[in-house]
Amino acid sequence: MESQSPTSRPVVRFEWPVLLVALLVAAALLGLRAGTGSLVPSDDAIYAQVAREILADRRFPDLTWQGVPFFEKGPLLFWALAGSQAALGPTMLAVRLPGVLAGLALLAGLYAVARRLGLGRNAALTALGVLLATSLFYFNARRPMTDVPGAALGLAGFWALAFPGRSAGATRARAVLGGGMLGLAALCKLVAPVPFVLALGLLQASRAFRRPGALALGLGAALVVAAPWHVAMWMLHGQAFADVYFGYHLLERASRVLVGEGAGATYAAWVFAHEWPLIVPWIAGAAVAGLAVQRRRPDGLAILALLAGALLPLAGAATGLPHYLVPVAPAAALAVGLLVERVGVRWPAAASIVAGAWVALAFVATSGRDLLRPDYGPGAPAACAMLADRGLSDAVAGTWNLHDPAVTWYCNRPGRLYADNPGVLAATRDIPMLASWVVDAGDEDLRALATRNAIVITAPEPLGDLLARSVGLGLRPEVVVNARTRLAVRLSVREAPVP
Repeated sequence: MESQSPTSRPVVRFEWPVLLVALLVAAALLGLRAGTGSLVPSDDAIYAQVAREILADRRFPDLTWQGVPFFEKGPLLFWALAGSQAALGPTMLAVRLPGVLAGLALLAGLYAVARRLGLGRNAALTALGVLLATSLFYFNARRPMTDVPGAALGLAGFWALAFPGRSAGATRARAVLGGGMLGLAALCKLVAPVPFVLALGLLQASRAFRRPGALALGLGAALVVAAPWHVAMWMLHGQAFADVYFGYHLLERASRVLVGEGAGATYAAWVFAHEWPLIVPWIAGAAVAGLAVQRRRPDGLAILALLAGALLPLAGAATGLPHYLVPVAPAAALAVGLLVERVGVRWPAAASIVAGAWVALAFVATSGRDLLRPDYGPGAPAACAMLADRGLSDAVAGTWNLHDPAVTWYCNRPGRLYADNPGVLAATRDIPMLASWVVDAGDEDLRALATRNAIVITAPEPLGDLLARSVGLGLRPEVVVNARTRLAVRLSVREAPVP
């Protein structure tokens, strides 16, 4: 027999001051030194530049990167990044602020879900603390990426749709609100609402959560919110948009291994390298949640549904990038909260003290470095700053055998990735958003760069090949800036010897 629905119990008083204090602590940790360091030299820099181009070109609803249409993601994150840059300028704080705010929203949503599932205050705070201590959450919440904002909106949609209001009208209003949140999640990242929709679908098998009419209303609201931008992009760009946005990202990319030996190996490597202090609590929490599922308890059923909803899409995709695990983190944190709730029945003080101490130590071990030194690609900003000081920024043409789109962001110059390395070309030129950036550099390309005294930014390892090839073509390469991990090389035409 199923246990009583958590929503039919007396409503537990929601301690706003407690949550506010917890969020203020989280905000201090997420915001500390967020305006320093540098971006990860990957999608982070591309997304920051896309937002900068929104402000420069006043484009709507189009997105561009280096002036080329950008079809990779929905517009919501980029609008938020553009807004923060409009207020704060193209600074590190502006680039990180939307993710930090989304992280706080995700923490608040997790606490709200925990309380509605019947977890006590200390257990709900433990779940919040575990999520904050997870490197997967903390690292990605301070990046200009779609994963944390998408998860925050998705969990908000789950919260509104999983639990009814006090009346039929309130339940319908919550369904529309929840659907709107899921629609916004889809505008952040198309697959962002999928884990939470799957979880809601799985919970329809339980009487405690079965509300098919409200779920259908919510999904309709999600479609109403998400559809207009997609329709507008189809009308503006047609098949080119569909091929990248749907074809590449939903079909082709899901079947390709981009890094490492596959998705499973990538995920396991990240967890064991970055989340090791939390592995034991996660396993213990999952075991407690499993026992709750056996007893048909709504808290265990909800946690299992959230875990399954997050893991099932990953199991069906070959692409494995660590930030894809972000939707798993809230469910794992809830499982630990449930563990503390069960242990606290017999030893309430001990459970709270041990949980608090463990969470604090785990945060230091997993995220202490990211907290104090959020500097992930210092070479590009240093090289671009040196070039600017010497008045050479306008000569930057791009990079050489170096996949570092942060050069475009920090030098504030459109550029290309010139490469003759087969590995670099294979890893970049088939990705739609990089295709127009990559140049399979032949001799004429190098001569053209030298004719206009262009500068390319490279790294120490490919420098030798560039120097040798330039000399062999009768060009004169000169290292004009040395920023340790990044070198700026000016190419010019070697003068003919005087007879």
